[in-house]
Amino acid sequence: MDQNPNPLNIYFLTMIGGHTHNVSVDVVLGLGLLRKGHKVTYILDDEFLPINEVQQDGFENRWKEIAATGFYFGKAYLKAAGFDVLYLSELVDKDKKIDIHEFQSIEEASILKHYKVGVINGNLKNFQERKNKIRKSINYTTQLGYYLLNQDPDRVVMSHGIYSTWGPPFQILDNANVPIVTYSKTKRKKTEKFNWNYTADWWDVSKEWERVKEKKLTLVEEKKIDKYLSSRIAHTEDVLVYNFGSLETKKETYERFKLDSNRPVFSLFTNVLWDAASAQREIVFSNPIEWVFETIEWFIKKPMLQLIVKIHPAEVVIGTNQPFANLIKIKFPNLPVNIVLIEPHEKVNSWSIYEITDLGLVHTTTSGMELPLVGVPCCVVSETHYREKGFTIDVSSKEEYFNLIENFEPGNYNSDFLKLISKRYAYLLFERYQMPFDVFDEVNWTDVRSLKFEDSSDFFKVPCFEDIIDAIIEKKEFLTPA
Repeated sequence: MDQNPNPLNIYFLTMIGGHTHNVSVDVVLGLGLLRKGHKVTYILDDEFLPINEVQQDGFENRWKEIAATGFYFGKAYLKAAGFDVLYLSELVDKDKKIDIHEFQSIEEASILKHYKVGVINGNLKNFQERKNKIRKSINYTTQLGYYLLNQDPDRVVMSHGIYSTWGPPFQILDNANVPIVTYSKTKRKKTEKFNWNYTADWWDVSKEWERVKEKKLTLVEEKKIDKYLSSRIAHTEDVLVYNFGSLETKKETYERFKLDSNRPVFSLFTNVLWDAASAQREIVFSNPIEWVFETIEWFIKKPMLQLIVKIHPAEVVIGTNQPFANLIKIKFPNLPVNIVLIEPHEKVNSWSIYEITDLGLVHTTTSGMELPLVGVPCCVVSETHYREKGFTIDVSSKEEYFNLIENFEPGNYNSDFLKLISKRYAYLLFERYQMPFDVFDEVNWTDVRSLKFEDSSDFFKVPCFEDIIDAIIEKKEFLTPA
């Protein structure tokens, strides 16, 4: 271990110890920081929170088991690694009630996550009981946030920074300008992404984008990003597979969906309604359901224009209790022939749909940056990381949105320019922002079985690991070198 005359006081807000991926990231980062001579302390929920985001609706009979497993596994893991651990029940007052009205959006996001829905309605079972539990949890984690603030930490590290478990401490510390590192899994295997003072559902490369957006990619960089983008057709290099079908020709796709190749095709790509990358990002519409319904209603009145509505396959990969296709079928039991609905389980590759699309319509899905990669313009109606980066059409009102569709002319957009700028952004996002993190064995996307090394010094032999540790210490951006 290095002797450091000015060690940083770093807190890890682990909280849910049963998420083996997240607690393993915490352990590995902590070992790296300890090796550099800094002080690290972990905070764990010792079955104290009334509810957390892994205790979801429909699994009530396992809630106690989930909380107990999370605590005892996390405690054993952190203690075995030699860390100091504080327990939530020791840091907050169970009977203290404080004002939590400023965390209303966190409360709502937690409810959406708990029920796996995108819109809160009166049909949610045990709603008031669950809402009260979430509010009580927010009360405790708000107290935790103020406790941390009083410790005057140099850095606080946490996964996500959202929902009732991490949201209030994140907001309290961020308001006080405390340096916060959030992290999360990425799209690519064996990579991790990190943010400074942004919740991890946000993909933040804005500062670096301003520096590199005019910079031409080298031949080596072109080759790297082209290889990865090709892999996304089948997700061979990604953590999760969202494209179930093989790539088809334009002719095959037109024929499959009985579309007229001589008429414009507008393709709308949804998100999973409850997911943090989708929820609470609205700009033009009050929610994604309203966006889809009003778009369909508009196209019903325009029989010469063709609309594809592709429901995100993640609905069957990570699950939902509010399937978009069901909502559409209830609202529109008899869709006209100019509107095609592709359900999430269907073996239809999104890249095949891109090839026949004249204009894409998106909320926050990654399709919004993939369409320009093949030269197809895309309209963005909500707040997402690739909005206002120079390769999307960003609308801010319903009037602007429907006027765009009404007057859309494919020839008005420079496909080569869209490909050029979006590929530069894709390189930054996929090759530099998603940092290599090959430090543990993970048998599936959240199941870590072991660390790859017995001595923490060996972690520094892994590409980019020292860059990540140094970025935490020196408050640098989390990016692989340009």
